[in-house]
Amino acid sequence: MGGLLGVQVHTQKLRGESKVGRQTSALVGMLTTSEAQLDEQRKEIERLRARLAEYEKEAASEKGLMRLMGEELSSSRIALGLFPVKGPGIELELRDSTMRLGGDIGGQEALVIHDYDLLQVANELWAAGAEAISLNGQRLVAESAITCSGRLIEVNNVTIPSPFTFLAIGDRDKLISALNIRGGVLDVLRVVEFQVKLTPKEKIVIPPIAVAPRYKYAQPVMKEE
Repeated sequence: MGGLLGVQVHTQKLRGESKVGRQTSALVGMLTTSEAQLDEQRKEIERLRARLAEYEKEAASEKGLMRLMGEELSSSRIALGLFPVKGPGIELELRDSTMRLGGDIGGQEALVIHDYDLLQVANELWAAGAEAISLNGQRLVAESAITCSGRLIEVNNVTIPSPFTFLAIGDRDKLISALNIRGGVLDVLRVVEFQVKLTPKEKIVIPPIAVAPRYKYAQPVMKEE
């Protein structure tokens, strides 16, 4: 009995140490993440301070202020998809799977590209830092919707056919790495033999959005408000 009691106490001690170790590891991970976030915030603050100083300096001359306002307007137009844009990036072509499931018609639906596959690709591209994206020639912006109507897929209320081709402007290495991440959308599609062709490009041209967004309810907040 004394021996068994000693073994039990020792086991409980090991469990306690293991639990404390995992908790400590988790806390260290949280601390590291917090420090990284603080470092990013410091960098962003410094960037904003430098930008403010530039505004203050250029505001002394009408020409300098107009240049800064022009840069901001240009950036806003790019974000809204009002301008065609060019730059380095990637081209991604997706086609349905080459697998066949016999006479199981319902099962074949799992082997075609759906709207949620395209949404996931777009999200991974945005998360990887893509500055502009198009899908089958349709510019993707904040108001863009990728939807499925029957077996047809629509982007910006325009029906697009297969194959589905994404163009994305940004850091090519980061975009390719994000798309090829283990367990990501392309990794899953390749397992079931979807046809995936991912190509880095020196220069890509992405068209503007066909219909400019209009805002009826959202209004800018003025300083005095």
